Amino acid sequence: MREQCLYCSAGTSARAFLGVYEMGTNIVDNLAVHVTCISDDFLDKYLGTANGDYIKVYLYILRHKGEKYSLEEAADSLNLTDNDIERAVRYWEKLGVFKSAEGSSDVSEEAEIERVEEKHEDVVKVENQFLKAQEAIEHLRGTVDDVQDDEEFKGILFVAKHVLPTLPSIRQIEALEYMYKDLNMSADVIEYLLEYCASIKKTTYKYMQAVAINWHEQGVVTLQQARELVKSFEEKTTKKAAPKPAAKPNKFINFTQRADDLDGLVQTRLLNRMNHVID
Repeated sequence: MREQCLYCSAGTSARAFLGVYEMGTNIVDNLAVHVTCISDDFLDKYLGTANGDYIKVYLYILRHKGEKYSLEEAADSLNLTDNDIERAVRYWEKLGVFKSAEGSSDVSEEAEIERVEEKHEDVVKVENQFLKAQEAIEHLRGTVDDVQDDEEFKGILFVAKHVLPTLPSIRQIEALEYMYKDLNMSADVIEYLLEYCASIKKTTYKYMQAVAINWHEQGVVTLQQARELVKSFEEKTTKKAAPKPAAKPNKFINFTQRADDLDGLVQTRLLNRMNHVID
């Protein structure tokens, strides 16, 4: 299998460096050359279709293969959230690029990279799924005719096909078309919305459309704004779910309530008064 290598730059162009010396001069390089090899299959099949953040996570895991690191370290290094890392790992696992190690807790154990050599049957399966998605689009008479040939919208459908638990339904495609055409949302934001809804297991067309309208009303235009909004929402949800601290003792209410039978006490006093009157 052919492979291409990414070499670390020494900070000086090779042409300028070699120009200082005459041909035949012995040059000793004291810098160790560290390389990360990337499969040509990955570049040919996924570089043009995968989300940019997914590619960042793939390269990070490839670079640190065999090392142990935490989810938080990966997120900080890539300037992503923990959920972004998990979504990317699930995406590559679904395509068969990563193979999960059972019982693992961190990214290096959860997504161990296997050789990217997909069999012919896997390629045929992906092509069949894409054809089914295309057939679903053709059934939308007069709704998405004007965006069927839009390359960005095709990219959104490609992501939806891999992120959603099932192939996109007609209603879901209509919702995506509404986000793209009527709400004028960018492809990156819509793809992130798909990933977010899939991560919380709420992928009905009504829910996704409601989230899109909410983001639109809050002025979300860029991918960074969408991430910040989701992060803020998740932080608020975490705070609400956190147990409240125990109340401080109050000297005015810090007493033991007696468990007397008040009804019985009232009846007893009434009987005593009646007996007193009779006597």
